[in-house]
This record gives sequence, structure tokens and C-alpha cells, in this order.
Amino acid sequence: MPHIKFTDSNLKPLSADKTTWFTDPTVKGLRLCVTKGGVKTWWVNKWDPTTQKTRSVKLGQWASKVTHCKWAKGQVGKIAHDITEGRVLSRDEQETARARLGIPTFAQALEQYIAHRTQPRASGKAQMKPGTAYDYRNSFANHLKRWADVPVDELPILEINQHLNNLQLDKAHAANHASSVAGAVVRFINKLCALALPIPSLLDNTKTRSRVQTGKLDMSVPWVDRKSEINAIKNEHIRLAWMITWYTGFRHEDSLRPLTWDQVELDAGTVTFGRLKRQEEERKIVVSDEVVRLFKRLWEIRYDDCEWVFPSRRKVDGERGHLDVLDRLPTTAAGDLRHLWMSTAREVAPRHVHRWLAQQTMTDDDLRMLGHYGEPSHDEQSRAANAIASAINTQLGVTPSSVVELKRKRA
Repeated sequence: MPHIKFTDSNLKPLSADKTTWFTDPTVKGLRLCVTKGGVKTWWVNKWDPTTQKTRSVKLGQWASKVTHCKWAKGQVGKIAHDITEGRVLSRDEQETARARLGIPTFAQALEQYIAHRTQPRASGKAQMKPGTAYDYRNSFANHLKRWADVPVDELPILEINQHLNNLQLDKAHAANHASSVAGAVVRFINKLCALALPIPSLLDNTKTRSRVQTGKLDMSVPWVDRKSEINAIKNEHIRLAWMITWYTGFRHEDSLRPLTWDQVELDAGTVTFGRLKRQEEERKIVVSDEVVRLFKRLWEIRYDDCEWVFPSRRKVDGERGHLDVLDRLPTTAAGDLRHLWMSTAREVAPRHVHRWLAQQTMTDDDLRMLGHYGEPSHDEQSRAANAIASAINTQLGVTPSSVVELKRKRA
């Protein structure tokens, strides 16, 4: 094995007729492999006292445009320490260690995480809803699938970061969601397998654009035209679901469509939802007089064989479920109505109240505004809900449905 002084000037012109290993007597353990094609690769050799054998660790190829010799010499001590501490393993040893520790691939880790989150939790934290699990798998399949078969302890975190960073330039929301999925899975596996993997994250953290900014909601479409689309829906349960969304801003998939009658109090004018966030066990929301009228109509047309407020017209295996999806309308989506409700609510109701009514997470400022009891009073919610409904009716040109509403409109 020939010797050579490892300096950038000596190695730059270095070549070999066949694969040759070079060493520098002054740098113990560092070797340079030079192939016939001129490729130069750094390696570190170190005796492993635990396994009683010499280990070789590949550092990387020599680069002529930087002070690469200085970098390689600096790596020798670090690699030697890792070998002594048992952190350098062969491929077979790595597979054996993964099998012993139960270290999964990225795709397997995702399924383990979802299985953990969808089961009842001893901590009392909310279970992951089926729709959320579907979104996690969909985001993974669209943006993280290339690393699906990579063991989690070998994930190229920097490469994943760069991929998400490029993605967010065109699809900020998709990048944010994929980053959340990857981060949640890695944190779960870190805790489960006692690892210390870095958490994938966005580097630039581009701001997510709203539905208006992305063009998914055309604000130039008159509200009356959207209302005409809804009025044309033949299925009354579906039509009323659209209208209640417009007057409440409720989320559809996880909250409104699976609503049962034991959650609705017609006399009090309230709807109670299960645990939304960590801050609370459940949330009781007061609805407007307009919405109470719609719920009363739903009670009149309810099906006696189920408790769903929005029942499906068909049965599967003898059981009736709730509305799975709503009719597709030419220019309107459920998210549009929630956005329109929010745009109206911001103008006529206090911020902390309309965020409460819309099932949004309450910030520290919101909670301070709510005071000791941590929620708006019944009267405060009722005033805000009716003010929002009145403003929506004004936009729609709808005739007030009650004497109280008529007085409010003339005031």
C-alpha cells in the first residue's frame, strides 16, 4: 500500500492504473482509494474492541474545489469514536439490530402511528378520526412515497426537507401537510423505539395561501347564485345540511354530517360537539334562530330507525348511516360556505366568539377574553350567531323568518 502526504496539491493530480489504496503515515486510520477511472474516495479504518475486528467506514469522494484533505482528517477522530462506542454497524448487523428493536420502514411507521392514534388512548387524548387517517395516507402517498421502504433510522432527513421545501413553492398547503405527517411519524417512532432521529420540517416555511388566494373560491360569484344552487337540491336532508353550513360555519366531515339528535337541544338552541382540541372535553355551541328553524324541519323529516340528524336514504347490511358526501354543485363547495360565513362573522361578531362558534382552536388571547369560565356565555353566543345569520340574510336578500329577526333588521 503506497504512502503519500495527504495534501490537496498532492492529491489533485493523483491517478492509478488500477484500484489502489493510499495512506499517510502521519494520519493513522485514514485511507484514500483511487480507481482506474480517477475516482478518489476517503475511508477510515479502526479496530472495534467489542467485535474484535477492523471496521471500514466510507467518508465520501475527494473534491478538488475545496480543502477536502482538511475535512477528511477532521473526520477520523469522530468516526473512530463512533466505532469504539458501537455506533458503526455492518448492513447485516443493522438489519439484526432493527429486527431486535422493531425498527420499521417509513411506510410501516405511518401505519403504526395511525393504528396508535385511532385506538382509545389511556391519556384521554382524542382519537384520530377516519377522515384524518385518510388524509395522512393520501399525503404520504403523494409526497413521501419514495422513502416508504427506507428504515426510519436511515431516513435522509435533509433530502426530505429539500423535497418539501421545493414542493411548498408551488403547493404550500400540501407541503405543510406532508411535513406534519412526516414529523408526527418520526416523533412517534423516536418515542416507541428509543431513537433520536431529527424531525423533518420545512426550511422556508412559506405561508399557506387562503382559498381566495389559490383561486379555489371565486368571490365574484353572487351569494344569491350559490343559494339558487342549494335550493335546487332535491334531497331535503342534503339541502338543509348545506344551509346549516352556511349559517354556522360548522365543519362537515367530522362534525356536521355525523351529528346525532342527542347532540342537539332545540329548546336551548344549542349543538354539542365531542372533544375538538386538547383544551376541552366538549364544546356546546349556541346557534341562531334561523338554524333552530332548520333543525326543527330536520326533526319533522327524521327517520325513526336511526339517530342521525342527516340520515342517508339507503341502508347497508340493514343499517342506515349518515350522509357520506354532499351533492357536487357547479360553483359552490362546503368549504366555500364556511369561508363565506367566516368573512361575515369577522365583520359583525367579536373574534373570540366567532372562533368559538366556528369550532376553531382558541388562542391564548381568545381564552383571556373568555375569562374565568373559558367559554362565551349563552347570551353572548346567541347575539353573535343571530347577528351573523342576519348579515348573511341581508347578502341573500332573504325575508326575515321571525318577528325578532324583523325587529333586528329594522334596528
